[in-house]
Amino acid sequence: MKKDELQLFYTSLQQQNAEKKHYYKRKTSANAILRLVIFVATAIAFYYSLKTEIWIVFALLFTATLVFVALVQYSAKLDKKRRWHKELEAIYGEELDTINGNFKAFDGGDKFKAPTHSFSYDLDIFGQDGFFQTINRTTRPGGTKKLATQITTPLLEQSAIERRQQAFQELAANDEWRQAYKAHGRIHKLIEDDDTILKNLHEQNLKVPKWAFSKIVYIGVPVLTITTIVLSSISIIPVGYPILAILIQWAITGILFKTTQQADASTGKTNKIMAGQKELIRAIKTKKWESQLLIELQQKLLSENGNALEAVDQLARIMNNFEYRNNLIINMIINSILLWDIQCLSRFYKWHQKSSHHFNLWMETLDTMDAWVSCGGYVQNNPDFTTPKITLEYQLNSTELGHPLLPASKRITNDYRLDKGTSFHIVTGANMAGKSTFLRTVSLNMAMAMSGLPVCAKSFEFMPVNIFTSMRPTDSLSKDESYFYAELRRLREAYDRIKNGERLFIVLDEILKGTNSEDKRKGSMDFLKQLVKYNVSGIIATHDTQLSELEELHPEIFRNYCFEIEIDGDNIQFDYKLLPGVTRTMNAQLLMKQMGLIG
Repeated sequence: MKKDELQLFYTSLQQQNAEKKHYYKRKTSANAILRLVIFVATAIAFYYSLKTEIWIVFALLFTATLVFVALVQYSAKLDKKRRWHKELEAIYGEELDTINGNFKAFDGGDKFKAPTHSFSYDLDIFGQDGFFQTINRTTRPGGTKKLATQITTPLLEQSAIERRQQAFQELAANDEWRQAYKAHGRIHKLIEDDDTILKNLHEQNLKVPKWAFSKIVYIGVPVLTITTIVLSSISIIPVGYPILAILIQWAITGILFKTTQQADASTGKTNKIMAGQKELIRAIKTKKWESQLLIELQQKLLSENGNALEAVDQLARIMNNFEYRNNLIINMIINSILLWDIQCLSRFYKWHQKSSHHFNLWMETLDTMDAWVSCGGYVQNNPDFTTPKITLEYQLNSTELGHPLLPASKRITNDYRLDKGTSFHIVTGANMAGKSTFLRTVSLNMAMAMSGLPVCAKSFEFMPVNIFTSMRPTDSLSKDESYFYAELRRLREAYDRIKNGERLFIVLDEILKGTNSEDKRKGSMDFLKQLVKYNVSGIIATHDTQLSELEELHPEIFRNYCFEIEIDGDNIQFDYKLLPGVTRTMNAQLLMKQMGLIG
């Protein structure tokens, strides 16, 4: 589906859901009016029926109550459908906005910004208008974290990358299911505290003495109580016996009251949260998947890991039983005859022992699917992107490679190849010629490829490798650390990692900016010579054309590329095309002159 077709597709679905939303809104309003009419009519009829026989009065009130309750229940169903289509209308509207480059509806993941990360800070993964904002459609705190981790933790095994690609492509092909999953997640919004409650449920320690769950207690005592009540009512035994039996029940209830309250509170919180997650569990469980990764994810909700849907239903029933305790009169009756607190506590304890330790797995499964739904949407929304192929022949071999955050109308692409083994490219060029953008283009696409995502290129073959960038070092006043020292520390980290045997793809942008030109040139050259003693590949962008001399010294390792500009009087033209060789033009003085900084 091409971009224009995608726009029509989203527009059509947005309009369909808007129409259905208004339809159910009208029906809900009509239902409210009908309830009001019935209420007024019943009141009038009641007034006149008082002059008739009493059974007519009761029949009228009974019938009116049944009709009113039925209308209230029907209204709840109508409102549920209205909200469902309202969410879908909003979802498709937001996707329409993204086609026009507007991603403001989505979280950019500012909280995941980490200047010390190997590459995410330099590549603008997180933050306003960053890559994360373009892909993020998560509805759960855990899903958002999973997506952030997935993007910033590259997969290095071919099979793992290909399995992810297959899963994301299958999700992309199931738009209706994917958007429904998002709608359920948005309607039943999970907050951080809810996430913590569920994931800590299995750690809850209920201190219950063994005798409490003995059949003699929770079955025998209620049977004995009922028996004494029956026998006393027909004057076979004195009334003191059922009173004694009731007192025994209240004594047992009192002993375990604190534990019962703890279980009641825990059950109430968990049930309220899980009721919203039930639809997400059902969506994953009932869908027939084809890709192996999605099948494996589905299996985590099934029998060997406990049946998630069954466990949620059981919890709901236990919670309903606990709720009877909230009515004082009913509480007194059921705890006097049925030892109700112990019945509920017993059921909850058995449920807790059987199901609670699976909750972390179930929640993580929903979180993972939440993240993958975002990835499936990214595949669908970028039909012009390509699925990367893994190769052992090159480090990278691509055609029409572009930056995924730039609009297609403004995106300039380049063919780019980097040989495997120890290989380093030196990119020179004037200010604003495109050097830094090109470095981010290569690095970001490689990170996307190792996340299982499609990349912004016509073709893309690569060898998985850890990425390390040094493009934007940050100083720290709190650590009394200068900009230059921060950059040295960053370079030292890269050096230590390759020295310890790790293979890296290193991307450097104008290193050693915090020192004078001669010192910078010598330091940069010596550092590159030191790097290539190890198994490393990468790119460095620089204004210092003397670094290009490394190609003459080590032609088997270094190769020069450049971005050229055309200067016509006071006009500068940029074509952002990568060329072999060393740049011949610089433009700093001309740019300063154009901004009125020099005469």
